[in-house]
Amino acid sequence: MRQVQRRGAAAAAAQDSAAVSAARVRAPIAAVLVAGAHEVLAHRLSRPVARTAVRFTAAVALVGIARAADVSWAELGLGRSELGSGVRAGATAAGAAAAAVFAGARLPATRRFFLDERAAAAGGWGDLAGELARITFAAVPPEELTYRSALLGLWLGHGPVARAVAWSSVLFGLSHILPTLSTMSGTALHRQLAQRPLRQAVFVAGNVAVTAAGGATFAWLRLRSGSVVAALLAHAALNDAALVAGRVAHGLGGESAEAGRPRAGRRAARN
Repeated sequence: MRQVQRRGAAAAAAQDSAAVSAARVRAPIAAVLVAGAHEVLAHRLSRPVARTAVRFTAAVALVGIARAADVSWAELGLGRSELGSGVRAGATAAGAAAAAVFAGARLPATRRFFLDERAAAAGGWGDLAGELARITFAAVPPEELTYRSALLGLWLGHGPVARAVAWSSVLFGLSHILPTLSTMSGTALHRQLAQRPLRQAVFVAGNVAVTAAGGATFAWLRLRSGSVVAALLAHAALNDAALVAGRVAHGLGGESAEAGRPRAGRRAARN
């Protein structure tokens, strides 16, 4: 009798293990479909509140898919015990990223890469603060939950860590195709890109590659610290610093142009 019970328990355990394995196989496919669909939907929505709601809903759904596939909170970078190390690593990386961006904006040789018409067209400092808040609390968190938590966590159980980082980072880069196409006209290169499809394609591909490389860096931070908070802090700091640097670059560019004018020309401009 006991032998029969043991066999029954072993068979049930084997069935449960097979079900979990099947769920882990299907989950990444479902997660990629959800991630892709939500990026397209969010891009088509005109209201920022609606876009934010879609992105957070999708991020929570993706974390739910990962949990249903038996991915632990620690594997998702959401464990409590790793929170402290995530904050420390994220704060260090955030400071380094912001310092590098501001240095690049101040150097004449690299300043042009930070010129952005959207930063120049922003109103007062209140508008700038609102945009910084949007990036920090509405844009970055759902991206990190989607790509460095759910997708990375799911793929960690399907092969080498490098492969998981590569897949999640490539998808992160591809998710920026539509935003790049819609904001391309506001960059410093818009005159060189207008009505030139080949240059536009190269520009988009370059942006995807740079974004994917950034995603790999954020994934490394998340894995090294054990917490997605590290990637979130570094990502928010990088994007916030880039926005502020765009305004700084425009201001410095204006000062340089003013300084380069003949004195009589400057008087005429003031009059």
